[in-house]
Amino acid sequence: MKNVLLVVISTLFLITSCGHQVKKSNTAETTIDPNMKVFPALNDSLHKELMVQGAILVHKAMFGIKSNLLEAMKKGGPKYALEFCNLEAIPITDSLADTLKVGVKRIAKKYRNPDNEMKGAENKIYKEYIMNYIAGQPPKTRVEIDANGHPVYYKLIDVKQECLVCHGRPDVEIPSDVAKRIKELYPNDLATDFAVGQPRGMWAITFNDILIQNKKP
Repeated sequence: MKNVLLVVISTLFLITSCGHQVKKSNTAETTIDPNMKVFPALNDSLHKELMVQGAILVHKAMFGIKSNLLEAMKKGGPKYALEFCNLEAIPITDSLADTLKVGVKRIAKKYRNPDNEMKGAENKIYKEYIMNYIAGQPPKTRVEIDANGHPVYYKLIDVKQECLVCHGRPDVEIPSDVAKRIKELYPNDLATDFAVGQPRGMWAITFNDILIQNKKP
């Protein structure tokens, strides 16, 4: 656990030192408080900036989780990594969110942890990703405005080969002892029986310091 914390702290220091922030758009903005920037609409310039910053933040969030997960795999194999995820995955994303001053979530329709369940408009966005996958179209990242007027960057999470040890078919790609432990940790687990390349969920990065007055882009 000490090693895990050291990696998390190092990751957060790296992110903080990079100092990536959403640049100010040329569009006039009104500052309500030091932490909130208000724009009349999501114009092309701001949309482009958020797409860039969203990609950077997802990359850093993925690094924060993946680096710790790989260390757990090396230390104790898939079963130990599963238990690590159960205890540490959400706290890591929460810590990243606090450091970066954004909302960081991994959400899914077939979720493992109920805290990752997608809700409301997120279901419609994910359905479009599913339909694109069925049609053989590559997934596209996107920025949408949530019910509170904040822009949210969405990026599809697809299944990689290394994911199958925990998200593939029980007793096929998922070893029997790991499948048993999944059921113990997550009695209502839905996140199995995936194949490589299939959509598994989405990253959702919410820019809480930005408010769009007109929610329609």
